[in-house]
Amino acid sequence: MTVGKFVKAALATATAVATVSFAAPTPAQADGVQVTCGTNVTTRGFGLYYNSANKGSKRCIRGSVYNYGSNPDACSSQGCSPYYFEYDGRTGQGEKVKNQAASAYNYDAYHDYIVYVNSGFGGPGDQVSAYGLGGWYRDLGNTYNNNASQNVFNP
Repeated sequence: MTVGKFVKAALATATAVATVSFAAPTPAQADGVQVTCGTNVTTRGFGLYYNSANKGSKRCIRGSVYNYGSNPDACSSQGCSPYYFEYDGRTGQGEKVKNQAASAYNYDAYHDYIVYVNSGFGGPGDQVSAYGLGGWYRDLGNTYNNNASQNVFNP
């Protein structure tokens, strides 16, 4: 291959890579925001339930959470408080979410979630598909009452 052909091939490859790199961005995802569970654009989130079969108190959070033990929206000079199950009169209300969720329901139709055993998205996990796809609600397996973080991604 001559130098000229090599340069043309390299430029063509670089252009193709650049084109792929500038594909349309995915919708913005506010991480760790507690929301009201639901499937409309303003309330969709990922619900964790205190009991199996999506029973008991719940906590819906939109986006990735590095550590259920530290809610960045609930910080003071003494540090950040953990995520808690809602005060809704059901079993588990007011309990910490970390290491106490038994089931999950994905209200988000655009993103899959993975719940992890360890903070920082580490260790075994349970994937929960986007709403409307198979497996969007389920009892947790690997992370049953042993959950510390969640990560959101496009399927």
